[in-house]
Amino acid sequence: MEARCLYFTVHSASNLINVRKLGEMKVYAKVSIEGYTGRTEPDLENNINPEWNTTFIFIVPINIIQAQGKISVKIELICKRSLSPDKYVGEVNLSLDHSQCSKSCNTCLVYRSDSNYESPSFGTLMYSSVLGEKLIVVDSSPSKDDTNKDNIIAQIGEFLLEAVLTGAEALAGS
Repeated sequence: MEARCLYFTVHSASNLINVRKLGEMKVYAKVSIEGYTGRTEPDLENNINPEWNTTFIFIVPINIIQAQGKISVKIELICKRSLSPDKYVGEVNLSLDHSQCSKSCNTCLVYRSDSNYESPSFGTLMYSSVLGEKLIVVDSSPSKDDTNKDNIIAQIGEFLLEAVLTGAEALAGS
C-alpha cells in the first residue's frame, strides 16, 4: 500500500448558533476523513466561539487521492451535554486538493441542514492541513513467510515515526 499522511488541524470556530436553552455550550469537533474519525476535547470555556488547536494525523491511501483527485473531509460540530445526548450544532464538508494542503490557516462557513434557522450557513471554522510527501510501500500479498510480515511491520513503524517527525516540523513552521 502506498499512502501519504494528512496532518489536519482544527483551530477554532466562531459565532456558532447556541443550541442550548440552559447552560453554556461545550463544543467539540468530530473530523472524518476517508472512513477514519478523530475528535477534539470539548472547549469548556469559550461557549459559541470554541478553540481546540488539535492536530490529527490521517493516513490516506494514494489510490484514493489519485482516483478522486481530492480528499473529502467532514467536520461535525457537536455540543457536549451531561444529562442528555450530545446535540448537533453544524458541519463543514471540505474537498481538499493538493494546493489546499498547505501550512496556511483557512476559514470556511459552518452549515446546518435543518430548516429551524433563518440561514443554513452561520459562523466560521478555522483549519489548516499539510499533506506529507513521504510514501510507504508495503507488499500486501498473502504470504506464510514470517520474514515478509516482519518487514511489513518494520516499514509501518518507520513510516509512522517519520510521519510524526514530519508533522511536528510542519506544524512548527506554521
